[in-house]
Amino acid sequence: MNRSSYRHARRSVVASSTGVLLTALLVGCGGAGGTVASGATDTQGKASAACGKVPTIAPKDPDGAVKALPAELQKAYNAYGEDVFASAWRDKKKLDRAAKVGFSYLPVSNAFAASVVKQMDASFAAAKAEGLVQGKLVKRIMTDPATMTPAEQIRGYNELVDSGVDIIFITALSGDAMVSAVDAAGKKGVVTVALSSTIRSKYAVNVAENSYLNVARPTALVAKQLDGKGNVVVVRGFQGLSTEKIGYQAVKDVLAACPDMKVLGEVNGAFVPPVAKAELLKFLSSHPQKVDMVAQLGVMGSGVYAAFDSTGRKVPKVVDAGASASSLASWKKLEAADGYETAGTGGNGTQETKALFSVGMMVMAGQGPKVGTITREPSLITKANLADYLPKGAKPSDLGEVADGEAWMPQAYLDKFFDHPADPAKN
Repeated sequence: MNRSSYRHARRSVVASSTGVLLTALLVGCGGAGGTVASGATDTQGKASAACGKVPTIAPKDPDGAVKALPAELQKAYNAYGEDVFASAWRDKKKLDRAAKVGFSYLPVSNAFAASVVKQMDASFAAAKAEGLVQGKLVKRIMTDPATMTPAEQIRGYNELVDSGVDIIFITALSGDAMVSAVDAAGKKGVVTVALSSTIRSKYAVNVAENSYLNVARPTALVAKQLDGKGNVVVVRGFQGLSTEKIGYQAVKDVLAACPDMKVLGEVNGAFVPPVAKAELLKFLSSHPQKVDMVAQLGVMGSGVYAAFDSTGRKVPKVVDAGASASSLASWKKLEAADGYETAGTGGNGTQETKALFSVGMMVMAGQGPKVGTITREPSLITKANLADYLPKGAKPSDLGEVADGEAWMPQAYLDKFFDHPADPAKN
């Protein structure tokens, strides 16, 4: 793609779905795991020993921070695509007053983003009632997804630092671009807590989905459902994003262990359901072969279902990483008709923001984060728990998020990543 084409594609994609990129953005597009964070994510996968299994790949752990965690937590870092540092805030003392809080965010352009902003306001209000924070939540939210740049976000971030905040909650447009600013703020004592994106600074505490597992787990399960046989189409995301690269590697690693699964081709859905639908329709028009699986890298499940529905062809098993209300409604409709079964992953902005804010307050309370990145094993959606994630009354045309389903990062889980969780001497 030449430079002018890239600019046009970026404007079109970002203008229509900045919030989509947040989900994992997938949401864990990693959903849904990281957002638009870029980085040296040279994930070199290794095929698993058996088809239908998730590969085991050591995380990037330069400080040994992951290795020092309990074994039960280490599993969540399998194949994590970004460096996981020890936290600079492990020995931070409890703030001796209510904290001043800043919030740096991307344009509010979809249901996930709207949920994040709404829950951030609610969490701040609750914390203020408890005397943990003061004043107003100081916001720097970019307004135009078509023109936003990392430089714009950095300017707003630095304004928050200069305003005297003690902690900044952020979803970074570019994790790498933020490193210098976060380092400088950290040296001044300002804590940065990032949602869905990985900022590779020891002064950042990242709360993020594991983008590799977010795609690998449902892809492996669907491969198992197919007994390791069939034709596959891969729907890629917005290429150049670290989460896209990591998710794509996950698909390749899983399929490498399944010699009887043939990749018919790839299309670029850019993490935008309408784009995924349009590009997939073009592909299907010239590929009459039966498709058994569509491995999409996040949040594009609804577009995949819509494409097959438009053609009248039999709907394959759609790997629904970063599921939406729409994609789950399509899944349920097919299940009711003929017993259709697949797998996906899910989470929503409300759940993730609650966890983000809790982590920030724990850091400010001097509870001592053991690692700079807190992650989890993705919530796997299957036939058994589909009803827990499908919003009541949802239809294939709905644009909303999935229901809560499994708790995303409950307090008991977060406590395990801190040295002094709810320690009376520290709080």
